[in-house]
Amino acid sequence: MPISVAEQIGASPSLKWVAVAVGLHIVNSFLGAYMGFVRRGPSLLRIHGVLYLAVLLCLAFFLVLNAIHAGNSIWEYLICAYFITIVPISKRWDAVLHAFLTVIGLLLLPVLVLLNVAIW
Repeated sequence: MPISVAEQIGASPSLKWVAVAVGLHIVNSFLGAYMGFVRRGPSLLRIHGVLYLAVLLCLAFFLVLNAIHAGNSIWEYLICAYFITIVPISKRWDAVLHAFLTVIGLLLLPVLVLLNVAIW
């Protein structure tokens, strides 16, 4: 019987960090939308930054554990580099463009899972 993707994520020590990063990134996206359309305060900006750093920390843990257990390909590094370079640079641009680029990043995170899960 084939193993489901959720079971493979639970069994892999590195893919658990990607799942946490996806959850944190979703929460951070909703917080960013709230700040963009309703209210923007210094405490919300600080929380937004802390959540972004938490996503980066999860991705760093993923890269280290995946390098130990399975080995990283260029795609894992490129997706993590997207979060390190494009997302912070885009916050200086228009808020809608920043939101669009972070949603693209949210779509790239499951690609990390698909690259490391053997689908039968």
